[in-house]
Amino acid sequence: MEAKAYFDLARKLAQMRTEAALRSAIRRGYYAAFHTAKKLAEELGFHLPKDASAHDKLFYLLNNAGIKAAEDAGKFLSDLRRRRNLADYDFEQKSMQAYQDCQYDLVRVSGVITFCENYSSEPLRSELKKGISAYVQKVGI
Repeated sequence: MEAKAYFDLARKLAQMRTEAALRSAIRRGYYAAFHTAKKLAEELGFHLPKDASAHDKLFYLLNNAGIKAAEDAGKFLSDLRRRRNLADYDFEQKSMQAYQDCQYDLVRVSGVITFCENYSSEPLRSELKKGISAYVQKVGI
């Protein structure tokens, strides 16, 4: 399955405009962004664990690549994960009812996906791999 299928589903869910659909859209959107970025990192040769720690590791890899676009994608992922956690676990959180907030989340998802598409081919691919490699070597992960 392609992660972008989750993004398509997220956009459809958001159009329903119910709280349950908006919360589900936020969840699916986050996972579309996460799995797209995870696939790129793995294609570049960086191993991510099969447990929840993969989310943090992916953020650190992107955030420390020394590339502004990667840092932005990492920040988007971190923000989207926080929103996904609210959608999953905080039923009192009123921002989950706001269509505009969900739309903003989906714009950030699109930003992560676009970043991954741009950096999946040369010369940006090599630049990203070099930046992440330097970070990995520096911190020894």
